[in-house]
Amino acid sequence: MPASISNGKKKDSASYSIDRLLPYIFLCTIGPSVTAASNLFVVRYLMCRYYWVQRGTDTPKLPRPGDDRCGNRNVQALAGSVMAALATLDGVFSFLASPFVQSLSDRFGRRPLLICLPLLATTSTLSILTAYLVENTTVAWILLTTTGIFVSASTKSVFLPTLCVADVASEDARTRFYSRMEAVALLGPGTAYITSALVSRYIPNVAVPYYIALGAQVGAALYAYFFIPETLHAASDTQSDHSGGEEAQDSDADAGSGSASEAESDGGDQGILAETLAVPVKPLRLLIPHRHEGRLHWQLFVVSLSLLMTTAGTVFIATASLLFLTDKFNFAPENNAWMLAFLTFSRFAYLIFIFPFILKFGRSALNRYEIWKQHRKAKNGNGDGERQPLITRRDTSARQGDANHFDVILAFLSVLIDAVALGFVSLSLSYQQVLAAFAIMAFGAGDNPTFKAVFVSFAPPEHSSQALAALDMVFSAAKLASPPLLGSLYAAFVEIGRPELLFLTAGGLCATGALLILPLMFTKRSLKKTE
Repeated sequence: MPASISNGKKKDSASYSIDRLLPYIFLCTIGPSVTAASNLFVVRYLMCRYYWVQRGTDTPKLPRPGDDRCGNRNVQALAGSVMAALATLDGVFSFLASPFVQSLSDRFGRRPLLICLPLLATTSTLSILTAYLVENTTVAWILLTTTGIFVSASTKSVFLPTLCVADVASEDARTRFYSRMEAVALLGPGTAYITSALVSRYIPNVAVPYYIALGAQVGAALYAYFFIPETLHAASDTQSDHSGGEEAQDSDADAGSGSASEAESDGGDQGILAETLAVPVKPLRLLIPHRHEGRLHWQLFVVSLSLLMTTAGTVFIATASLLFLTDKFNFAPENNAWMLAFLTFSRFAYLIFIFPFILKFGRSALNRYEIWKQHRKAKNGNGDGERQPLITRRDTSARQGDANHFDVILAFLSVLIDAVALGFVSLSLSYQQVLAAFAIMAFGAGDNPTFKAVFVSFAPPEHSSQALAALDMVFSAAKLASPPLLGSLYAAFVEIGRPELLFLTAGGLCATGALLILPLMFTKRSLKKTE
């Protein structure tokens, strides 16, 4: 009885803490999303100015926003390359920042970083707005670079709540909480895209979406300060980290030469440097296949490769869709904003109204199937004429194994749907067919929460935060690889007049990711963690 009461209190506490995070996620996703359509317009205009300056056009004759000269095919290709470069910068700094954010939040707590990161993200918003307002092309390039660097603060703001879920959620509730957060992470952009479309229609001022983004980012920091509780006891972690640092320093001092004071000083500096350099490596070590108690643990490595391929195929799709619809169907910024809203709300609707039922009834069906198999085995006996007792219910660990196994199946199906939908986009002859293909792709929205749940289920419990950091690093690596690859391919496809081939390429990457998940569907017993 006390155990059940304790579990009930834990579930209530987890729901309470995670519900407090949802408005924060909503505000954090507003900032980079409300400016998405405007960013394409601003970058295209800046590249238009740069292109004509390079051709020696006089300053009074430079194009203004909306000038027909900005529709030049060379300008379009240059704008696509710059958008890909900005996404690449985001991927680089997001990859480098993930382990440091995880390490700092493990040491000092989640809450301080939840407050600081949205404020840091305002640097990116202010930079691209200033680049649009200034007329000096050199300053504009510097500000665009600053935008690409600091935009990762927005993605890290959304990454931190996943650590909070790992702090307070039980295993069986983890996927449900992640899907809820993923849905809110889509609701924010969807609302932002509609706001952007309405602003584009009724307020002819490109700067307004950036003011909205700044307000949302500052609002997220204030909300975290006043309303979000700490989910991690930072004091105990800090003490353990300090003790580990002291042991490293002592070992360095013993190995040193010279006076005792000089050895301690050198050992301390080396220990701090080694600890800093080891921060990005610690999460990645979880991904390396290794043997433990006579078994080879390779699942995290395979999941990482699958996530890398899948994300490489999908992360650039939103930007590619804007470029594709603008170049092929002459979409205006307002139309692009509505398109982004459709992409987002279709995925949001799936995660809110369909995915929970699939998760609940799919796990239940798999559990009943496993009971049926055990019943059949019990009826047949063990081969020596001895009949085994019938199974009426499965224990908690077995049911959790079924839930984890179903998450793997769901991840496979979600990635496969992404691949098929992207293939349909490449075959579309009208923007209505493109919308239909993206509607199909909405049914693959479960890949993100299921990947997180599967990733944590394969990792040792004491390394759950490092596992999520490794997951985010893999995601960032895909963001790093995808834009230059798909962006350069898009520019090449535009040159030959076949931009739709980009989506066929992206679909192939997703199909490869699905094939990598396939072996995990037949290794159910590996889902159980080894203590």
